[in-house]
Amino acid sequence: MSTNQISLSLSDEFTINKSPIIYKDVIIDRKSKYTVVWAKVKSKEDVDKFIKNLVTDDYYRKATHNTYAYRVKLDNWSVLEWKNDDWETWAWMCVLRELQRENAIDLLLIVTRYFWWIKLQSDRFKNVINACKMFFEKLK
Repeated sequence: MSTNQISLSLSDEFTINKSPIIYKDVIIDRKSKYTVVWAKVKSKEDVDKFIKNLVTDDYYRKATHNTYAYRVKLDNWSVLEWKNDDWETWAWMCVLRELQRENAIDLLLIVTRYFWWIKLQSDRFKNVINACKMFFEKLK
């Protein structure tokens, strides 16, 4: 008789103890500009408050897309993950996947894109992923 087993990762969690930081125009590809913003968050309410505050800045309010994802550890040790693509279809998955790869906890990561009418096709995903990777490299 066989039983199904689930293996959980015991790798170290990536957490941040600093204030929010903005890396503007980390990637410029055919006039599209990508900016990375991150914040330490403990709940969905923290995320909502941060996003609401962020879009009061003209730079982010006028941006074409503010794609984000976050991972928060809950009191029961489960991890809440959520994402929003801000009409940059499927870009949220790129951000969330990078958070998962780094096992980032209590972190909101936003990739902002200014689009200049030159279609990047699938390169836009590569740019979102590279922007996230650049963020993690700068913190290490």
